[in-house]
Amino acid sequence: MTISNTTETAPLSPFKLLVMDGRWLASLIMILGVGSASMNSFLSSAVMPDIIRDLGGQQRAFWVLSLFQIGSILAGTVTGSLKAQLGARPLFIAAALSFLAGSFLAGAASSLEYLLLGRMLQGLGEGMIVSLCYTLISDLYPKRAFSAVFAMLSSVWAVSAGIGPLTAGVLTDSWSWRAVFYANLPLAIALLLLAVTVIPATTREKATTETIGNKKNFIPRLTLLTVAVFLIAYVGELRSLLNISLALIIGVALLFTAVKWDKTSASPFIPRNAFKLSGILGLGMWVMLLLSIASAARVVYGTAMGQVLWGLSVSQASYTMAVTAFTWTGTAWIVARIQSPHTQTYLIRFGAISISAGALLTAVALSTMSFEVFIATCALNGAGFGMSSQFLKKAIIYAEEEEERDRASGFLGPLQSAGMAIGAALAGLLAGLTGFSVPGAQDLITLENAAQTGPLVFLIMAAVSTLAAFAAFRMPKMS
Repeated sequence: MTISNTTETAPLSPFKLLVMDGRWLASLIMILGVGSASMNSFLSSAVMPDIIRDLGGQQRAFWVLSLFQIGSILAGTVTGSLKAQLGARPLFIAAALSFLAGSFLAGAASSLEYLLLGRMLQGLGEGMIVSLCYTLISDLYPKRAFSAVFAMLSSVWAVSAGIGPLTAGVLTDSWSWRAVFYANLPLAIALLLLAVTVIPATTREKATTETIGNKKNFIPRLTLLTVAVFLIAYVGELRSLLNISLALIIGVALLFTAVKWDKTSASPFIPRNAFKLSGILGLGMWVMLLLSIASAARVVYGTAMGQVLWGLSVSQASYTMAVTAFTWTGTAWIVARIQSPHTQTYLIRFGAISISAGALLTAVALSTMSFEVFIATCALNGAGFGMSSQFLKKAIIYAEEEEERDRASGFLGPLQSAGMAIGAALAGLLAGLTGFSVPGAQDLITLENAAQTGPLVFLIMAAVSTLAAFAAFRMPKMS
């Protein structure tokens, strides 16, 4: 299938560019690809108690979620480089097959070991699918439609947050938790069919003998990255503050070592200018990483705070947290029509400030026990991401050319996931040091600790997001 490239100066709404000239199939594969990842994250968490009651292995329940995340980060990180060499179509087919096999294996699992293997295969497939979706945006859409694409994708996350818990309940009650995984099978088949008809098969690099020979350190680099991500994820299983500290410090150190090593390689996983303290790409990646780290505490403890502080049910607390997703989506659609690069630059900066203010007000909500302020912080956080995220991603992707653009766009998903993993580990460490949450305790947080020590945790996260805002103001204006 060939998608014509409408002239970017044509006086058309960016939303119309999502469907015209045959792009409705491209938009469909984006919705299904990103939607499958978002729905699986919500569904798997919701059915976890049923899985443990059926298969046992409570001491390893953490890995049902973490192996998916680890696989997603690793596969997503190498996607941009592999796409430049092999093309998107074979990678998308392989990713969809991995997702299909993992979903079937998880649904049919007779033991937790088989379930964990299925979750790892799911994560590898989903991570590559999402990263490929990001890399394909610049191939399938004109530049002026970019904001509308990300507004569309943020809507997918919002819908998943809204219907995820309900869908999990319906599938589990009507059959069992296995239905959550079997429901992915027709979705995976649809992605396979779309990959053949929609995804272009072109490559950006020529696979010469020289470039192939220079990839001899591919496995060692990937192994080091795997160990780093594993250590950071393993923090969630640890109960000793000393062990948490060591795992986090060593994991982050190995992660940055892997990044530094990768940038010296002849065929790197990520762009060579990643994480430089100058330029749109380097500073943009710091903004995205720091904002993801700062937001993790809300994700980890938000639902528990709603239950403990204000007596909400699990569903009520979950939908309270979904305010962030809904506000994110609404704001993203409002600003998606803005085409001025200078205005987009300012929205990135204002968004970072809004997220920082949201973290600061969360500390106020905890200290005053105000549910109204807490709701406002959820909305402020969502609005901040809604006004900045799509333009930040656009800036990062279009800062590079050709295969470097593939690496930059493919790394967006893993970068956010890695930030959330680091942030969750940091939040756990801070919570343990301050007494906000005691490692190994029966309850995640208590009423007394939430009000007394919780504000300090979110003040520190506000400081992290302030660093992101500072980096955003240092970013050169887009042109």
